[in-house]
Amino acid sequence: MHLPIYSKEAATIAKIYIDNQKYNKVSNSFNFKLTIFYNIYKRASLLPKGYITVFLTMLKGLTQDYYYNSSLLTRLFTKAYNHMRYFFKGLEYY
Repeated sequence: MHLPIYSKEAATIAKIYIDNQKYNKVSNSFNFKLTIFYNIYKRASLLPKGYITVFLTMLKGLTQDYYYNSSLLTRLFTKAYNHMRYFFKGLEYY
């Protein structure tokens, strides 16, 4: 899969995101953190096709480990976040 490079947007997003806005599975609502994700990415002018490129930015701890172990970068964004949601929250969220 060939991914476009969004280095300017990724740098802006990295500056905006603060640690408590990231999803770590521990007492966090995935949907709430995804709302923050969309808000930050919109403010950084990142196009939806670039979301998967910087999806890792919204993760930390166990969820970041799972992202790498499952090779989520190779998936479409919607499939990647649904895969993450299903793994950490169960089938009712899928």
